[in-house]
Amino acid sequence: MYGTLYGLGVGPGDPSLLTLKAKAILEQVPVVAVPVSQRGEESLALQVVQQYLSPEQKVLNLFMPMSRDQAYLERSWDAAAAELRENLATGRDIAFLTLGDASLYSTYSYLVQRLQNIVPELKIVTVPGVTSFAAAAASLNLPLATGDEPLAIIPALKEPALLKEYLHLFPNLVLMKVARHYDAIVEVLQDAGLAEKAVLASRCGQPGECFNRDLAATKGQKQDYLSLIIVKGDERA
Repeated sequence: MYGTLYGLGVGPGDPSLLTLKAKAILEQVPVVAVPVSQRGEESLALQVVQQYLSPEQKVLNLFMPMSRDQAYLERSWDAAAAELRENLATGRDIAFLTLGDASLYSTYSYLVQRLQNIVPELKIVTVPGVTSFAAAAASLNLPLATGDEPLAIIPALKEPALLKEYLHLFPNLVLMKVARHYDAIVEVLQDAGLAEKAVLASRCGQPGECFNRDLAATKGQKQDYLSLIIVKGDERA
C-alpha cells in the first residue's frame, strides 16, 4: 500500500510564514523530499523548515536541474518521480517541499502529473503556501490589485519587448525571475512611463531581503536570481 504524497508550499523563505497545516504535516511524516538543482546542494526549502524536523526523519534529495534542455528536464523529472514512487511504495508518507506555493510555477506539478500516470490510486494532498510576490507586497503595504482590477503574473520574460503588450492590457503586473533580462525590462518600463511605479523585490522573506524603487539606478548591475518586479500602472497605485 502506498503512502501519501504531500506537496507543501513552504513560503518565500521566512519560517514564520509557513502555514499551520504544513507545519503539522512536517512534524509527522517520516520522509521529507526536497528538490536540488545541483548534486550535493543544500536545499533552501529545507533550510526554511529545518527547525520543525527531527533527526529521525529521512531527507530525500531529488535532482531537479535548471536547464533549457527540455529532453534533459523530462528525464530528470521522470527519474525523480520514479524515486518518489519507490519510497512511497514502502507505505511511508512523504512531504515534498517547494518554495512559495506548490501550485505556482513549481516542479512539484511535473512530478504529480507523472505519479498520477504511474500510480492512479496514489493519494496526493497539496498544501498552498505564501508566494514571494504576496510577501513582497505585504512588506511594502502595497495592494497587488483592488476592486475589479486584473492582475497578471508573468514568469521569466524571454522577450522583454512582449512586456509592452502586457502593460496595455493589465494595470497590475508581477514580473517573476527578472534577473536575466533586467536591463531590457527596465527600459520597456521607462519607455512606458511606468518605471517610477514599479518596485524591485529581491530575496523576499530571506536574509538579504531588499526593495528598490529606483530601477533605472540598478541597470547594469547583476540582480539576484530570486528577484521580481511589481508594476502598478493604475493611477491609484
